Amino acid sequence: MNKRNPVHPGLFASVWLLFSLMFGAVVLSTALADTIGVIGTGRVGGALGPRFADLGYTVVYGSRDPRSDKVQQLVARSGDRASAASQREAAQQADIILLAVPWRAAEQVVKSLGDLDGKIIMDAVNPLQRADDGLLEMGVDTSAGQLVQSWAPGVRVVKTFNNINFMVMADPSVAGGPVTVPLAGDDAEAKSLVRQIVEALGFETVDVGPLRMSRELEGMVVLKLVPMFQGRIQDSWEYYFRPYPERGVN
Repeated sequence: MNKRNPVHPGLFASVWLLFSLMFGAVVLSTALADTIGVIGTGRVGGALGPRFADLGYTVVYGSRDPRSDKVQQLVARSGDRASAASQREAAQQADIILLAVPWRAAEQVVKSLGDLDGKIIMDAVNPLQRADDGLLEMGVDTSAGQLVQSWAPGVRVVKTFNNINFMVMADPSVAGGPVTVPLAGDDAEAKSLVRQIVEALGFETVDVGPLRMSRELEGMVVLKLVPMFQGRIQDSWEYYFRPYPERGVN
């Protein structure tokens, strides 16, 4: 009759230590993704920042003048989990960054944020300019998303939030129906994290591919703003993507 060898008590201790270290690493990894730096305190940052705080994220607003009345009012509106700092300080404190500054300032701002290696940037910037006919057109040969990536090579850029109205960002229900927020990026993990945030805010999402597709997403804004620039703001609309119905493969 074979006897089972008793398990040495030290083995239990070793296994428990390993589990504790692994679990602690998971908790630490989760905690490190709890801070969102909102770079830009205009309409987009002012709409999304308070909503990030409502989801339980710590929000740090990055501003050229973090002590201004406007910024402090935004902080107060965002609750106890919000604060304001310089743009560089906000970016350094955050693991996920919302870039929501005017296009003309984007390059200078991104390059001033310091080392961003490993961080995620949600790029909501549109590089648009007025065309000869009074409407908008693309102002760059590539895209804002690709240029942001080139200005901060170690960052993981996800193009998102660039083609919806700030009022819909603040309250999706005002659109009167579902709103789709496309995502473009080269890093699958970053896109997955951003998708979770966007969907938690009440939007639908669609993955449109790599970061180079940012140009197509930015071009969608050119179309979307035609009614406004033609004085037909009452005809404004939002994008909603519907999936294909299931079809057999021949």
